[in-house]
Amino acid sequence: MSAVQFIFPSGIKKHLLEGGSMGEIQARQFMAKNGKQFVVRTALPNDADKVVDFIRTVLGEAPYLLTTEAEFKATGEQQKQLLQQMLDDDGKLAILAEYDGEIIGFLDFHNGHRLRTKHQGSFGMSVKKDFRNQGVGKALLTMLLDWAKENPLIEKVCLEVAADNTNALRLYRNFGFVEEGVKTKAMKIDEQTYDDLILMAYFVD
Repeated sequence: MSAVQFIFPSGIKKHLLEGGSMGEIQARQFMAKNGKQFVVRTALPNDADKVVDFIRTVLGEAPYLLTTEAEFKATGEQQKQLLQQMLDDDGKLAILAEYDGEIIGFLDFHNGHRLRTKHQGSFGMSVKKDFRNQGVGKALLTMLLDWAKENPLIEKVCLEVAADNTNALRLYRNFGFVEEGVKTKAMKIDEQTYDDLILMAYFVD
């Protein structure tokens, strides 16, 4: 768990006392394995166009994402509205990792919309190919779980991960996520190839 050096603390409680909402975090700086410093911060509505470009790029690179590049149709304006909605919602969070003005990682968390499910939610996370295995995913996950621990709404953080994505599975297990089940042949890669999805959860103390 020493891949990323924390440069300064999140200050979530301080941020809330200063009038911030639970839909945003105070930026934190990290140092990657290669020595480059990057920042994890709230994804704001004015980041929408850059977020759309990032998602399109990652969908063309990553083999383990459920959405394909051809299926992604969101416009900058639609993404802007979504980021604003998430910013205004105490049970949701959208954060990004940024290096030299470039988005290199993105994570979004959505809690349940019903009374009996709003205490838990799930997230998706992606990192640009050139920045994988550098601690970017670890930094994003650290910020999410720090936020969840300070959020009175959130008791459980869930995810689904491809069974073949061994690096991601190792990361989640190191953070204390536990396996809750398996969706067999849930991903169809091509006519002959399938992958299972592992259901995992982190219970907030």
